[in-house]
Amino acid sequence: MHWHMHFDNSKMHSNLEAGIVLSSPKGDRLRYALQIHFTTSNNLARYEALAHGLRLAKELGIWCILCYGDSDLVVQQCSSEWDARDANMASYRFLIQQLSSFFDGCEFLHIPRAENDVADVLAKIGSSRQAILSGVSLEHLHKPSVKLSPDSESIFVPDDPVAPLPSMD
Repeated sequence: MHWHMHFDNSKMHSNLEAGIVLSSPKGDRLRYALQIHFTTSNNLARYEALAHGLRLAKELGIWCILCYGDSDLVVQQCSSEWDARDANMASYRFLIQQLSSFFDGCEFLHIPRAENDVADVLAKIGSSRQAILSGVSLEHLHKPSVKLSPDSESIFVPDDPVAPLPSMD
């Protein structure tokens, strides 16, 4: 049976945040709000959320996962339907392909923004000054999962794309 992951990002003021929801086949949900503490684009923030979610799923021992996002660009690139022409996006796509190879089943599906509301709310929570909701883990990302190319002319491979997530101590 498949787990489901919804991922999204939000830009509030000058901050980028992301949200991830992992849902079990029984309907249990794990919710994550990510604060992104490095300069990046909206699409790369979506890739970052997807990569983080896949790492979490791997650590939880999930074998089959359906990944839902409202960015047609990111979903189509991850599904190999569209080329990633930008070097940074190509690096993230390569990372996602590596991470997805750890699962017996991993699919990327585009959904309308209105159907991605829980991940969107989590992304916005990370940018607010309000207390984090009960049952939501707030995580801070201080560096990108891939080496970003400032000129986007060459593709960089991540140092260790499948390294475990840092401890939350």
